[in-house]
Amino acid sequence: MATPMKRAAPGPWCDGLGGGAFDTSSSFTLAAYNTAGANANSTGAPLVLGTAGSFQQTQIWHFISWGSYPITYPTVSLENGTLILHSDGATPTQATTVDAGNSLEFVARTTANPLAGAQIYCAVGDSGLPLLAVNNDADSFSLCQTTFENVVYYKAAPDRGYDFDSCYPVKLQILFQ
Repeated sequence: MATPMKRAAPGPWCDGLGGGAFDTSSSFTLAAYNTAGANANSTGAPLVLGTAGSFQQTQIWHFISWGSYPITYPTVSLENGTLILHSDGATPTQATTVDAGNSLEFVARTTANPLAGAQIYCAVGDSGLPLLAVNNDADSFSLCQTTFENVVYYKAAPDRGYDFDSCYPVKLQILFQ
């Protein structure tokens, strides 16, 4: 089982998250743990990538629940505050910034540089399974229903193109391989 790779101190994207915060780790997957209701297991719903759109030979990916579209989920790593997606033969992806009301998105194109993605991610591992944080916040994720998928949103809000009434709070748990 992989473990977090510790460095002297994590970057500012981990500020305020405590002594268990880290911003570099390899080989993990993510799961959405429902904090307001029942879960089918102790880790939550596995997360996979779903398409959020495309334009000019660029695809936009975001995290959806495996139950929405049961495909192989990517292995993820955290490198100096940016999430890097790993999938055999896939187009390179680069993490984008995440604003309130939006999903966690990745741009996939041949010129994408995964290491140049937005440095906004951190992991918090004081006890139990570590949690993913974005913008120094591990407590504001929701799974919300869109037309076809359950998508992870940060600080879900009404009138954003998804069914806000379907949203429920989740913690994004890091599952080491």
